[in-house]
Amino acid sequence: MADVSEDNLEQLWVDQQYYKKAVSYWDRQPADVDGVLGGFGNVSATDIRDSKRLLEKVYGSKLKQAEEGTVKLVALDCGSGVGRIAQDMLLHFCAEVDLVEPSKHLLETAKKLLAGAGLKPFPADHRAARFYQQSLQDFHPEPGRYDIFWVQWCLMYLTDTDALAWLDRCAKALKPGGIIVIKENLANGNERFTLDEEDASVARSDEYLRQLFQSADMKLLLSMAQRGFPASLMKVKMYALRPNSMMT
Repeated sequence: MADVSEDNLEQLWVDQQYYKKAVSYWDRQPADVDGVLGGFGNVSATDIRDSKRLLEKVYGSKLKQAEEGTVKLVALDCGSGVGRIAQDMLLHFCAEVDLVEPSKHLLETAKKLLAGAGLKPFPADHRAARFYQQSLQDFHPEPGRYDIFWVQWCLMYLTDTDALAWLDRCAKALKPGGIIVIKENLANGNERFTLDEEDASVARSDEYLRQLFQSADMKLLLSMAQRGFPASLMKVKMYALRPNSMMT
């Protein structure tokens, strides 16, 4: 591959067919927790633990209201895979969780896991409501439906242009006071971005992501580093955002 700079980064999605390659990669992965975590299924509990920690810090009052039954929260699990985050976190807080995932076999597994018969590890009156087989660059969430967008390991598969357009659609789909959580791998070392040709992803630096959020007219409410992952894995960071238009 020719040298890639930030100026020609978006051409990867054209010249190297990154959107097609990414879906093809995930279509080949096992439809289980180990598969969606790249063979590191053992980090799932650690991942969920810190995700809950961020959510409780930045959205604790709303979560408490939901627990008391005074509000019913609705979340969208983006790039949901087999429904790991929906099952282990979002459905514990939210009355309804929708899932959007481009890989058919992963989404079918999520349907069986979350909407099939049998006892579930979340409150009985909470449910996985809608399942969308679609990529984020093409998906248009229902305006005003969501309290929480959980967008984990997704922006790395989008061009800057499509990431900005996606965040704009998220803003329109948020209820007043809602939040968007982005959880992403960070680029290696001092790199501005790090390419992974195997899964057709581009991990951005912390600075790059913050500039992207600023360009999307988002207020950064809180950022936190993921703790406890093996040193062999890329660093991961979480960002809680709210549209500046809601900051009144």
